[in-house]
Amino acid sequence: MIVILIYFIGWLLFSVGYYIYKVYIAKDRWHNKKLLIWRAFKNGCVSWLGIFVIATFLIVGGILAIDEWIESKLR
Repeated sequence: MIVILIYFIGWLLFSVGYYIYKVYIAKDRWHNKKLLIWRAFKNGCVSWLGIFVIATFLIVGGILAIDEWIESKLR
C-alpha cells in the first residue's frame, strides 16, 4: 500500500513540475493550458519509470568511466 502511495506522490510531483515548466519557464504558448494539464497527467504515469531508467544509465556510465580511468592508470 505504501508503494502505491509513493507512486502517486511521484506522479503528482512530476505532473505539477511539468506544467510549471511548460507554462512559466519554457513559456509554451503553442498549446492551451487544458492540453498541458492532460499531457502532464499522461506523462506523470511514467515518471518513476523514467527516473529508474535515467538512474540505471548514470550508474552504468559511472562504472564504465571508473573502469576506463583505472585501466588507464594501470598501463
